[in-house]
Amino acid sequence: MSSLANKPVLEKVTEVNRDKQRVLAIAFLFGDRHIIACSHGCLQVIEAKSGKFVGDPWQDKERSQICAVDVSPDGERVATGSKDGKIQVWKWNGKTAEIIAQSEKHSAAANCVCWSRHDGGAHIASGFDDGRVAVWPVASGLKNPMSTDDTRLRYIHTINYSHDGTQLLVSGYDREISRLTIDEKAQEVEVDEVIKICNNPEHVSSATWAVTTDRHAIVTGLTDGKIKILELPEGRLLELEGPGHSDLVCAVVLLPDKRVLASASYDRSLRFWDLGAKRPIGQPLPHSADPTCVAFATNGNSVATGTCDGEVYLWDIADFLSSAMPTEDVNGHDGDATVTIRPPFNPDSPIPTRQRKTQRLHGDPSFPGRPLNTRRPPISYGRDFFDDVRAPVVEVPSTATPSVSKRFSLSRTVKVVAVSLMQQVLRVPQTQPDTPIEMLLTTTASSGRVQESRQNHRQYQVVSSAPRVAFDQQSGATNEPTTQAAVLVRRTRWVNALLRMGCIPQYPEQMD
Repeated sequence: MSSLANKPVLEKVTEVNRDKQRVLAIAFLFGDRHIIACSHGCLQVIEAKSGKFVGDPWQDKERSQICAVDVSPDGERVATGSKDGKIQVWKWNGKTAEIIAQSEKHSAAANCVCWSRHDGGAHIASGFDDGRVAVWPVASGLKNPMSTDDTRLRYIHTINYSHDGTQLLVSGYDREISRLTIDEKAQEVEVDEVIKICNNPEHVSSATWAVTTDRHAIVTGLTDGKIKILELPEGRLLELEGPGHSDLVCAVVLLPDKRVLASASYDRSLRFWDLGAKRPIGQPLPHSADPTCVAFATNGNSVATGTCDGEVYLWDIADFLSSAMPTEDVNGHDGDATVTIRPPFNPDSPIPTRQRKTQRLHGDPSFPGRPLNTRRPPISYGRDFFDDVRAPVVEVPSTATPSVSKRFSLSRTVKVVAVSLMQQVLRVPQTQPDTPIEMLLTTTASSGRVQESRQNHRQYQVVSSAPRVAFDQQSGATNEPTTQAAVLVRRTRWVNALLRMGCIPQYPEQMD
């Protein structure tokens, strides 16, 4: 990365409202000549060159509180979401705006809207405060949407289309994000993948699609100020290097046609990042109050930010970015450097999906994905049903036989029946006479735990008889406490075969 002689230039600071109401959303309009800001429940158009207001604020007759905004690919239409759940499409002629399409009200607020880019803006995706997602056809006047309430999120604050229009990325103030697949032929929206990004108390506060050096990715901003990149399709989670933010990251936005990311944080700063090198570009841009939203101009020469005290900042970043990344293309290759010959990565290639599968982040087993056929993760039984059954302390000689390395797979029902039958067939009476094997088994009927003797461990296998103990105690057959909860069974050919099949619990040969 070259040294940065040029810095972003602050062109204008416009006060949207005198009540110091926060700017909820911001976007560029009409070829980047205007900026539209959402604040105080309505929209206000600002001329980018002079910073002056254009026309009256936008608000419908019912005075719906607008809380989300996005501009169509042609820059002439505006989609909004309101707190009463309505989705509206506005047409602006330069002075006044009119509503050309409107959906019905929803029981929860429409916190975010996003135009589709792959089809020229034929659809609008929206996320609601109850975790529901809807995809609205614009040509039909926002009627008969494709929708789902099975996003695995409690509420949705961010929604983004993938570049090919086949997927949606949704996130809220939760530890997880969700990828949704849009099937236009079947008119369905289904969950493709649920990915856990962080642990409590941190949450994902913003997310967007991105492109790194040689693959597709998802960038997430967290409430602790960290920015993480999830590389697809492997699911490797990385963290951006260098000095970052010290407070909640409220917005992450990708510069059009480049690998430059802008992140706004409640530490009153705006930062730029090189996603190829995964490090910051230049110094943070200071604000007088906490930034709340960010938007790039379509030509990539300007960036606008809104703050919590109702101000809009406009920055000129053309010279800044040209000096920061002068000869790099979208694949991260320096024009003057020698690179390894490999198939070039096409950023417009389809993003891989994992329909109805579970995602596990590589390198961190504490981040399992959530199965998509249930709302809550089911109980995991590991490799086999009885693998987690362990004795508290087992001491064995150093010449113990290694554990079984191969095991046939049986269903859970077959294993439970087989174990029950083996317990009845191989049970040794409590009054068994002395044998050559010294049996020192002391357990209680309540815990069912076993302490094994040190002698001849590799020739015998412990078979639990806890059901019989419980039955004897309940029937009151004896007044003496029963202490035998397991017996030693000689490891014959049949017993070894059942061990390899996983029908009998396999205890470790040595435990610390």
